[in-house]
Amino acid sequence: MAAPLSLHHIRLPFSSDNPILHNKPTTSTAIAAAPITTATKTSRTNNPIEPHPCLALLDKCSTMSELKQIHAQLLRTGLFFDAFTASKVVAFSALERSGSLHYARLVLTQIPNPTTYTCNSVIRGYTNKDLPREAIFFYQEMIIQGWVPDRFTFPSLFKSCGDLWEGKQLHCHSTKLGFVSDSYIQNTLMNMYSNCGCLISARKVFDKMLDKSVVSWATMIDAYAQWDQPIEAVKLFDKMESESVDPNEVTLVNVLTACAKARDLKMAKRVHQYIAEYGFGNHLKLNTALMDVYCKCECVLLARDLFDKMPEKNLFSWNIMINGHVEDSNYDEAFLLFREMQLKGEKGDKVTMVSLLLACSHLGALELGKWLHAYIEKEKIEVDVALGTTLVDMYAKCGSIDGASEVFRKLPEKDVMTWTALISGFAMCGQGKKALEHFHEMQMSGVKPDAITFVGVLAACSHAGLVDEGISHFNSMHKVYGIQPSIEHYGCMVDILGRAGRIAEAEELIQKMKMPPDRFVLGGLLGACRVRGNLEAAERAAQQLLELDPDDDGAYVLLSNLYSSMKKWEEAKIIRELMAERNVKKAPGCSLIEVDGIVHEFVKGDSSHPQSTNIYEMLQDMIERLKKAGYVPEKSEVLLDIDEEEKETALSLHSEKLAIAFGLISTNPGTTIRVVKNLRVCSDCHTATKIISKVYNREIIVRDRNRFHRFQDGSCSCKDFW
Repeated sequence: MAAPLSLHHIRLPFSSDNPILHNKPTTSTAIAAAPITTATKTSRTNNPIEPHPCLALLDKCSTMSELKQIHAQLLRTGLFFDAFTASKVVAFSALERSGSLHYARLVLTQIPNPTTYTCNSVIRGYTNKDLPREAIFFYQEMIIQGWVPDRFTFPSLFKSCGDLWEGKQLHCHSTKLGFVSDSYIQNTLMNMYSNCGCLISARKVFDKMLDKSVVSWATMIDAYAQWDQPIEAVKLFDKMESESVDPNEVTLVNVLTACAKARDLKMAKRVHQYIAEYGFGNHLKLNTALMDVYCKCECVLLARDLFDKMPEKNLFSWNIMINGHVEDSNYDEAFLLFREMQLKGEKGDKVTMVSLLLACSHLGALELGKWLHAYIEKEKIEVDVALGTTLVDMYAKCGSIDGASEVFRKLPEKDVMTWTALISGFAMCGQGKKALEHFHEMQMSGVKPDAITFVGVLAACSHAGLVDEGISHFNSMHKVYGIQPSIEHYGCMVDILGRAGRIAEAEELIQKMKMPPDRFVLGGLLGACRVRGNLEAAERAAQQLLELDPDDDGAYVLLSNLYSSMKKWEEAKIIRELMAERNVKKAPGCSLIEVDGIVHEFVKGDSSHPQSTNIYEMLQDMIERLKKAGYVPEKSEVLLDIDEEEKETALSLHSEKLAIAFGLISTNPGTTIRVVKNLRVCSDCHTATKIISKVYNREIIVRDRNRFHRFQDGSCSCKDFW
């Protein structure tokens, strides 16, 4: 690599006798196959020279092959061929899409004193073809040969510059040549400093400008927006308005980009009003940028209204709206919009697929996810690291860890997020040892784990009951990788110790934490106390949890269930009364099941489904067969003060039981039933589902808010600890 540009070894030719300095015409020359001479027999006469017919054809030239043919004819004639004509050949070769920079440089060597325009054409050619180093090297070379740049030279050089030190040297050159106040150069200079991440220098250039155009304001606002200083961008727009500078479309797009990053809904609405008042309403980029702000500020209805009124839509618009619905958990609308997009003839890209696959992950819609995977392959959409990771995550969260592993193996490139998705997938599916095997493989491959990876690793240790391994990995976070454990990591450790019955150690760890425990840490401890029957520790955990969040229904439910399981009926009643007194209601359960690519949703006691009659007939069959198999309802799960028969009925109407009943009547015998539950699976449903899997000879996979439960032949993968 050549040495960086430096003023210390390049002398600027300021001499007054340099003909290039004043762009004086050079001596007429004739280009021949041999090195060029300064004059020809024809040029020494005083007779006027008729232009060669080929010269006129240069203006009509459209391809490189045509140019070469014309140039060859001129070379063969030996007639007058001045620097201007040579410059046209160089400019076409350098700047046209079909041109050849190699050919431009070849012609340039035959011009003894090339004009500034000619050299600028070569620099622009390198810049346009994304060859920044070549542009800089050519500039160095021509400076050494005595060439003096003009105001059109530096914008292309600044665009080519990706090195801050080199950029500052070019800045010095432009200043010494007297271009310090040229707004065109200053705008590109600001952009160069922005691209190099030096916003302080960019702002200095901006503040020193005597004549700030709307382009200057737009450039500086964009710099702040792109480098995650959106508040500064919004402040600068405020200043722009106060100085009565009317923004253009580019400025408004840049401000909206900043608003999206800052989640500044108030400013976005101001810009929206400005757009409406000044007639920018039909600008596609502006409307798309507005949609992006509204979606990120959780105002999806406003974005959707804007989207529906847009006379023109591009792929970016569709993607923003689809992702907005996914982020808003309105997955049905996201898929309906994708369907509408297809009917309009617009094909999805990898951004579209990432959004829709995330929707499948939330819904647990494996068949829909598989269809999207097939769409990706059919449309030959590039599976980069981001899309590949999302595919792995989708298969894992839909309970198909084999599918996740297959996608993972085929990915040509994997980053830390890809490995983490697979490790976390194995952890959720209860295959802790497999997760740790892949963690070891990840380390051997040279990929450094991050904080999220360790959440998956510790969850794997927890679900597999690997206490010592969990403690070892927890300690290695800071000692080996320099990662400070967060509240999530402590929550995993409390879960690991609690599952192993080491309740006292879990409490001690909570006391030693560098941050106060949150509801997940205390909830994990309370859950472990329930399983282990440790009432004293459970009461302490519940007290802390309710002090932290008096409306946490989970704490009341777990403590009430624990009292009931220990036949402390009076204490359980007090907890239920306390819930009623504080108007705390148990969060409604909701279960999803996908059949034939359609996701069906059930809540407790649901009768809204079109097949409700058949579902309840199957539910009755299930209850009868469960009782014959020895099932006894766990009535302690019912917090309502009702008689025993009503409690039994209430338990039978839980959403996951309805979803399973629908799965049994809607799928062929032997088909795996997959259910997604928004809450933790209750003890009664867990017991019932184990028996259902054996009685009906079905594999049933239930994903609750903590993990997967794979029910098969009367047992569960969680080993009754969840």
